[in-house]
Amino acid sequence: MTIWVGLIALGLGLSTSLFLPVPQTLKTNFDAGQSLYALGEYEGAIIEYSKIVKFTSPAVRTDSVRVTFGNDLELPVVAAAWYQLGNAYKRSAQHDQAVDAFHHVIEMESVAESFRSLVQFQVAETRFLQKEYSAAAGEYKRFVDLFPKSDLAGQAYFYSGWSEFNQKAYDAAIVTLRGMLEAYPEDRYASDSQFRIASSYYEKEDYDRSVQEAELVFERYPNSPVIAQATYLKAQAFDKMGRDDEAIAGYREVRDLYDRMYELLRASFRERKNVDFDNYRQLFETSSLRVAEIYRREGKFEEAYKELTAAQETAEERFYKAKVQMRLGDNYMEWKRFEDAYTAYNQVIELYSDTPYPPIAQYNKGEARYFEGNYAAARTEYSSVDSLYPDSETGLRANSLYSAAWSSEKLGDHEMAITLYSRVVDDFPRSDQAPLCLLRIGRVNTEQQRFDEAVEAYRAISENYGETKHAADANYGMGLLFKQQGRDEEAIAAFGKVGRNAREVYVASLIEAANIHIAAERSEEGRLLLDELLVGVTGDRVLEATAHYQIAQLDLNNDNYVDAINRYTMVIEKYPETEVVRDAHYGRALSYHKANRFTRALADYEWLLQQTLPESMTLKIEFAKALSHAAEGQDAQARTLLNKVIDSGDETLARNAQLQMISMAEKQDPQEAVRTYEEMLARLRTQEDRVRVLIRLASAYFRLGQYDESVQASQKLLDVAVDANDIANALFVQGNSYFRAGELAKAVQTYQTIVDNYPQIGWARNAQFQIGATYNKLSGGGNVQYLPRMSEAFEKYYRTYPEDEKAVYAYYYGAFALYRMGKWRDASDVFQELQTKFPGSDFASQSLFRAGEAIFNLAQGVSSEDKTVIFTEAMGKYDSVLGKYPTSEWADDALYNKAWAIIHLSDLGDEYTRADALPFFERIVADHPDGDYGAASQFTIGDYYYGQKEYDLAAASYQKFLATFTEERLKAKDRNLRRKATVLLGHLSEIEAYEVYARGEGLFDTEQYDEAIEIFQDVIERFPQSDQAVNAAVNIASAYMAQEEYRKAAEEFQRVVEQYGEDSRFSPQVDFSRQQLQALEEARVL
Repeated sequence: MTIWVGLIALGLGLSTSLFLPVPQTLKTNFDAGQSLYALGEYEGAIIEYSKIVKFTSPAVRTDSVRVTFGNDLELPVVAAAWYQLGNAYKRSAQHDQAVDAFHHVIEMESVAESFRSLVQFQVAETRFLQKEYSAAAGEYKRFVDLFPKSDLAGQAYFYSGWSEFNQKAYDAAIVTLRGMLEAYPEDRYASDSQFRIASSYYEKEDYDRSVQEAELVFERYPNSPVIAQATYLKAQAFDKMGRDDEAIAGYREVRDLYDRMYELLRASFRERKNVDFDNYRQLFETSSLRVAEIYRREGKFEEAYKELTAAQETAEERFYKAKVQMRLGDNYMEWKRFEDAYTAYNQVIELYSDTPYPPIAQYNKGEARYFEGNYAAARTEYSSVDSLYPDSETGLRANSLYSAAWSSEKLGDHEMAITLYSRVVDDFPRSDQAPLCLLRIGRVNTEQQRFDEAVEAYRAISENYGETKHAADANYGMGLLFKQQGRDEEAIAAFGKVGRNAREVYVASLIEAANIHIAAERSEEGRLLLDELLVGVTGDRVLEATAHYQIAQLDLNNDNYVDAINRYTMVIEKYPETEVVRDAHYGRALSYHKANRFTRALADYEWLLQQTLPESMTLKIEFAKALSHAAEGQDAQARTLLNKVIDSGDETLARNAQLQMISMAEKQDPQEAVRTYEEMLARLRTQEDRVRVLIRLASAYFRLGQYDESVQASQKLLDVAVDANDIANALFVQGNSYFRAGELAKAVQTYQTIVDNYPQIGWARNAQFQIGATYNKLSGGGNVQYLPRMSEAFEKYYRTYPEDEKAVYAYYYGAFALYRMGKWRDASDVFQELQTKFPGSDFASQSLFRAGEAIFNLAQGVSSEDKTVIFTEAMGKYDSVLGKYPTSEWADDALYNKAWAIIHLSDLGDEYTRADALPFFERIVADHPDGDYGAASQFTIGDYYYGQKEYDLAAASYQKFLATFTEERLKAKDRNLRRKATVLLGHLSEIEAYEVYARGEGLFDTEQYDEAIEIFQDVIERFPQSDQAVNAAVNIASAYMAQEEYRKAAEEFQRVVEQYGEDSRFSPQVDFSRQQLQALEEARVL
């Protein structure tokens, strides 16, 4: 009777939990979490660990369930789960959750003190990884206070100082790090502490002290790997102080450490310190390049060449060798040794074809040929970029063909030039060069008297690139062509399409349109171009000409050059017979010059010199013509005229000619120009002369990088100048000097003075932009307190100067300031406004995307209803990107973000499902496979099907991922996805086994034992290596027992023991089978 009761009890037990007790389940969950953690599947690990920490049962004491963890450390399973949960959160950048998990361990009395100290260290480390450096410093110091004798105490002390260093609290960091050295002088982080002290002084710009502290690293820790960093830091400090010889010696000392450093790094690695071998290798490589750069900066090209050659010989990594080879070519180009440059670039192509540099090297081969004047060879080299490297960057290929076409123009081969320009337009219609090539086609055809073809090219720009700056040139050129053909109305219409942003072209178009009206005697239209003065003189040609000339003079004196040119032109073209024409030519020439239209000025000066003029007037015109030649870069013609003026004996003109000669010399040798200016100032007496020289002196010092001297020269100018334009000019140079010298607060103050006191002068516009740029620089390194001022400065700029060419930049940087402040709605609005106002700019597509991204960020911390509205609005922005800029580099960003917006919306309501996001991921894979999101999108498709338990589709997606995205094709950030996909494909097989097994369990639980046995046998046959196979075998035996077929049951239990008895993973199942065999024997039912 007792035996049967036992068997009945056994049978009842099988219907609920056949062989795995609850404690074993906790261990199984922990093991599963550990496996996922080891694979880097942190979210999955978090789920498994969370099952343990959330488990509650009055029947089980969880603190009695222990697991072996780490180096044979035995912990309660809940403590171990909390600890690993913290680590998983930390690895997945969920730092606050990590800290919370670690605190649970610290509060457990059942955990040993030594382990709690380790967890406290983890809390500090997590805050450090979170970049919460203030909190990290406090936690590290708390660790040192609580566990001063711990092996980690020295490291914690060091990291507390490093945390303060990262906060830019350099004085505090120095104090902390010195405290570490006093408390733990022999710790393995002592050398790092000394190095960070030296680094802190470097960041404080106390370069002498930085050198002294770096020297202590060598003196006290000669065998520490940090000596390379200290040596490099010392070299940088000398570099900053302009002590070039010492800097070069320092950089070379870094390079000389190369072989020794690997031994030191290996030793440090054995001490369990984090060691980045690549970082040290790059340090050594950079040192060689820095030495070469110093020599190039000094114009010592021979020394730079030797340094680069030495770097090439000692380099090991191919990408670096290719980079050095490119630098050799660049050095030859600056050296003007173009043949050697060509050879150097060619070696990049021949020796380093597996690096990114050959396409650029091929283009530079063309540059070398071009600058040596071999235009035919240059054209061949430029053209080869597209044919040899069809997969290279689009802009490079387009620019190469443009340069080949320009070389053809230099050769006089107009037909080939047009052919090459046309290739750019046809093959790269979205490139920056496409409208420029059409413009060149128009101008070449114009020169060849093929007017219809020229008009066709100009019209193509107007229609297809209407928002680019080239559209204005095209409409102006088209207007001139129509005017030449007598098609005045079409010419006026073309001129009328030129917008104000076209600046000089806009001016020329207005003049030409006015001339057409005036020449046609259309008084109504012409009246728009006339002053009210003309009302009183209409009908008297002499008076009309005089009136126009006088108004033009007034415009010139008030710097209204556009109006002046218009009025002078009217006099010249409408009143050619009047005596005032000669003066009108001279006035127009001066206006053209001041408006930077030097070619037109030269034409007027040449006309004047062909007339009969007084000698004094001839000298004056020759001097003015020399200035225009110089501005055009025609120095030889300028020098001929200036020498003639200097020899004339006219003291005033001679002095001004000497100043211009000095200005031209300054382009070649600004240091010599500075000495000349200083000598002139010593003998100049008039205020006007001193002002002229001082502004040049200040600018020369600025170009030399001698900013203190530039400030002083500007101040001297401010002390004597009375003209508002001179004062504003001096202040602007002074502000720029402060900016370059890093005295940013003074820079802002100086720029603001211009804006406040001289708002109507052109310098105020530049100063307002520079205020924003300065606050942008101040905001770097986490100084977000400057962002509101940055935003305000740029907003003032684009509101005050909406038509200025830099307005688009002001919009962009102003929007990003708002973005960095987390003012998402405001940022989105400004980005959107930028795109609306400048739809053809380089920033347009990005700004539209950023507008959506900022809206997307509004979803943080709001209600579900608000999130739905936000994600829907963001999707609208992304759709606009895809609709307006489908081929831009931001198209795949928009697709990817739209897909995730849909996913978020699917979690919030019924309008979307996650499946709705799939087409966008698939489109990314199809259209942008090599973009930032191609690999991730294909992997996400697999993850979607995995989550939906559509395992066949999931497997197909992962297999497509592995086939499409080879190791070589993947970006560095995505390379771990191949391993994950492989692991998940393995998981899918296990899941299928479990699903079949689960159907058998369902039949077993409903006492359909025969059907269950068939299912369990199917599991064993199809998935013999699966964990479910042993479970199925145990359940077959259990099903026979439930049917009282005890012999069959015994046979199956015996098979389990024999087949799985040697595998420790299946100990619970084997032990259970043995127990059942023993029970059956004792019951004597066999």
